Amino acid sequence: MNRTDAAVDRTERTDKHNRLRSKGDFPWWLIVMVGIIALMAFAILTNEHYQEAWENIIPGLKITLYLTVGSFVVAMPLGLLIGMGRLSRNRLINTLSQVYIEFIRGMPMLVWIFVVAFVLTPDFADLIGVKTRDIDEIYRGAAALCLFYAAFIAEVVRAGVQSVDQGSIEAGYATGLSRWQVTRFITLPQALRHSLPALGNDFIALMKDTSLVSVLAVNELTQEARIYLGSSFRTRESYFILAVLYVALTLALSLLLQWWERRLRIPGRTSD
Repeated sequence: MNRTDAAVDRTERTDKHNRLRSKGDFPWWLIVMVGIIALMAFAILTNEHYQEAWENIIPGLKITLYLTVGSFVVAMPLGLLIGMGRLSRNRLINTLSQVYIEFIRGMPMLVWIFVVAFVLTPDFADLIGVKTRDIDEIYRGAAALCLFYAAFIAEVVRAGVQSVDQGSIEAGYATGLSRWQVTRFITLPQALRHSLPALGNDFIALMKDTSLVSVLAVNELTQEARIYLGSSFRTRESYFILAVLYVALTLALSLLLQWWERRLRIPGRTSD
C-alpha cells in the first residue's frame, strides 16, 4: 500500500469514527424529557382538575423568576469579591473569606433561611432604624439565597482563577501590565469562561432552592401549590403541576446554558 492509499484509508476510518460518534452523541435524553413534558402538558389540557390546578399555581412563576434572577445577580459580584479575597495575599482578607465560605457551606439551606429571616433581618432593621415587619418576606428570602450562593460562587471563581494558564499571566506582566490590569484583562475573563459550567449549575440549583422560601409564605410556585392544595385537597394535581413546572424550567435553563457554553467555547478546543 502506497502513501496515498494509506492516507485515504486513514481518512475513511476517521470519517467512519466521526459518524459513529455523532450517532452516539444524539441527545436521546432530550427526546425522553420532551416526551415526558408533552405527556404532562396533555394531561393538563385534557383534564379540568389539572387545568384548575395550573391556573392557581402558575402565578407563582413570576416570583420564582424574580427570586432566581435577582438573587443570582447580587450573588455573582459578591461571590467574585469573596473568591478574590480567598486568593488574596493579605492574611486577614484571606482568613475572613475562608471563614465565610466554610460557615455557609456547613449550614443547611433551610436553616440559613430561618437565620436570615428571623435573626439577621431584625438586627439589620434596628441598625437602619426601620421596623422588622416593614421588610417583606420576599426580600428576606432573596437575601438568604444570594448570601448562601455567594459562598459557592466564590469557590467556583477561586477554582477558575487557579485554572488560568500561568504563561498568559506571565506574558501580561512581560508586556508591562500592572497586577490589577493582568487580573482584569487576562485572569478574570479566562477564569469566568472556565467557570461557566459550574456557574450555570449554581444558577439552576438556586432556581430550585427558591422553593424553600415557601416557609416564609412567599408566594412562589411551591407556596402557591400549597395554598391550592389546602383549599382543594387535590394532592395529585397540585404536586403534578408543580413537578411539571420545575422540570420544564430546569430543562429550558440547561439547554440555554449549553448553547451559551458552545458560543463561548475557545476555538480549537474540544469538549473532551
